[in-house]
Amino acid sequence: MAQVLREMQAYKLEVLGVSEMHWTGQGQFSSDGITVLYSGHNDRHTHGIGIFLSKGAASALIGWKPVSHRIIAARLQMQQTKVTVIQVYAPTETAEDSEKDEFYSQLQDSLDEIPS
Repeated sequence: MAQVLREMQAYKLEVLGVSEMHWTGQGQFSSDGITVLYSGHNDRHTHGIGIFLSKGAASALIGWKPVSHRIIAARLQMQQTKVTVIQVYAPTETAEDSEKDEFYSQLQDSLDEIPS
């Protein structure tokens, strides 16, 4: 995590989406001025995703939603408009069809929830 925070600051990134976090559960915390939103399995250290927000981006955070261990969404209030960031970690082609179908259904539902 320390390396990700250093790289985020070195490249002056405001928002960074991360896959393969391998953390369990869902949550939010801050470290070294970066806010981390994450979502993973409840009982397995596999997959998992997160969104890292700079101090400025975190102050613009309206809300966030951990959809699953493969989808997380954050809504930010920018100067002129609101922006929704969705970080995904799609199943590979070798995954079961039911897993892929569930992922794409959840992704479509997440996209449909974004106000136009």
